[in-house]
Amino acid sequence: MKPFPTELSSPINPEAHGNSPSVEAHRNLYCHHYDGCLDEAVKRGWNSFTCMACPLYGVNNPEKYEGGIEGFATQRRVV
Repeated sequence: MKPFPTELSSPINPEAHGNSPSVEAHRNLYCHHYDGCLDEAVKRGWNSFTCMACPLYGVNNPEKYEGGIEGFATQRRVV
C-alpha cells in the first residue's frame, strides 16, 4: 500500500469546535508516511490535505505512543 493524500480546498482549523472537523479527524498524525505526504502537499501547492481516502489512514494506533502527539513527534525524530 502506498500513501495517498488528497487535497482540501481550504485549510483545516486547528482549533475546530462543533461541526468543524479537527486536524486529527482529517489526518493520521501517527502515520510513518505523514512527513512525506506533507511534503507532497507543499510541492503541489495545496492549501491543505486529508488522509481520509488513504488506505493507510487507520493503520497506526495512537494509544501505543506515550505523551500523545507531542511524544510521538519526539519519538519519531529520534529514530
